[in-house]
Amino acid sequence: MSATPVVEPISLALGAEVRAVDLSQELSQETWETIRNAFHQHSVLIFRNQELAVEDLSRFARAFGEPVIHEHLLPFTVEGHPECMLLHNNAEKPPGLNSWHTDNSGWPRPPLGTVLYAKITPEIGGDTLFSNMYMAYEALSRPMQELLLGLKAVHDVKKAFGSDYGTLQRNLRKKGIDPDEHFERYPAVEHPLVRTHPTTKRRALYISGPYVTHVSGLSPAESRAILDFLYRHIETNEFIYRHKWQRRDLVLWDNRCTQHLAVADYFPRERLMHRLNIAGEAPFLDR
Repeated sequence: MSATPVVEPISLALGAEVRAVDLSQELSQETWETIRNAFHQHSVLIFRNQELAVEDLSRFARAFGEPVIHEHLLPFTVEGHPECMLLHNNAEKPPGLNSWHTDNSGWPRPPLGTVLYAKITPEIGGDTLFSNMYMAYEALSRPMQELLLGLKAVHDVKKAFGSDYGTLQRNLRKKGIDPDEHFERYPAVEHPLVRTHPTTKRRALYISGPYVTHVSGLSPAESRAILDFLYRHIETNEFIYRHKWQRRDLVLWDNRCTQHLAVADYFPRERLMHRLNIAGEAPFLDR
């Protein structure tokens, strides 16, 4: 029988630390219910000092949904576990993406959540910032909210793995994957700029700089003006929690109502993480 988890908020913006739980063990239904409720309330959950095998990570992810297997990431996954990606950076492999985003928004059904587990952490640097997209939407004026409710943005995986993100391109090419050829098969998708969370029913901004090419139906100048404003808006300090990683941290976040930024300030130090995405639904807006 597992102990009752203790959920302690860690910032006014979002995030909570969950204590008195060992994720390597089978958990009771009551414990899972507490964790799921905390996830929906705080959007980012931190579990410290967890000694976890990949099987434990997969079991944890499956408590929220099916782990996603990304074809283009298979060369970067743990052997025998195509759902678990290795994020390994050191002097020979500099960090790649260093901008605010929500994971894999260029697919029709982006992941609902991400699990990230710290195997090796640099002694200095390598923090991850999280921004609350509920707060970002609610802080807008009523006229701006109404404008955004009628708009959709185009998300394209070809942009995220294109020339603007050379490190990601080079890493794929080193593994024998031609990004131009591989991602040509994936058409761009439209998602609402404001989405309704299927569980909390709250509205959240939904943009992702690496993937978004433009706002549908607007002129290029209008689209740039709105997107540039929103990209700056989500960086508002009051919306943000900064996580300083410790080895054996497991962090779960909700991609439907947060954005994150992995700060690439630790090169050439080593950082090794295990990552799993959890399958989600097509973004929607309830009017």
